This record gives sequence, C-alpha cells and structure tokens, in this order.
Amino acid sequence: MKKTILVALLSLVGCAQLQHGQEQPVISKLSKEKGEYYFTTCAGAVEGWSDCYQKAQRTCSAGYIKLSTADNSRGTQRDLTFQCKK
Repeated sequence: MKKTILVALLSLVGCAQLQHGQEQPVISKLSKEKGEYYFTTCAGAVEGWSDCYQKAQRTCSAGYIKLSTADNSRGTQRDLTFQCKK
C-alpha cells in the first residue's frame, strides 16, 4: 500500500514539474542577407506554437515577420525564425 501511494505521489510531482518547465530563450542573430533576426524553440509537451508566437510578440513590440517554421514528425520540436517589423 505504501508503495502505491509513493508511486502516485511521485507521478503527481513529475506532472507538476512538466507544467512549469523552463521556457527556451530567444536568440538574436545577424546576417548580411537578412539583417538582424531571431530564433526560438518551443519544444516538448511544455511549449506549443502559441508559446513561440508569444515570445516573438514579446521580442518585437511593433510586431514580427515569420521567416520560417520547422517541426519534427512527433511534434516535440518546434522552431521559429522571425524578424521584427520596423
């Protein structure tokens, strides 16, 4: 009985940690062709596409232009490359 309670408690703690995972950063890059642009990843069960778009909006107060998106077939890796509107 004690084992069952312990397993259930550990499962709940693990799920709670997934709910509050660490947000991936927005990385600034510079190229001759594009000028300044940004890249971020929204990975796993913790972050979805809406999180990527919210990070872009927070980074670019005047809005942003989506340069590219990519994801894997399992939906566990989402990449967004964007540029701020001027």
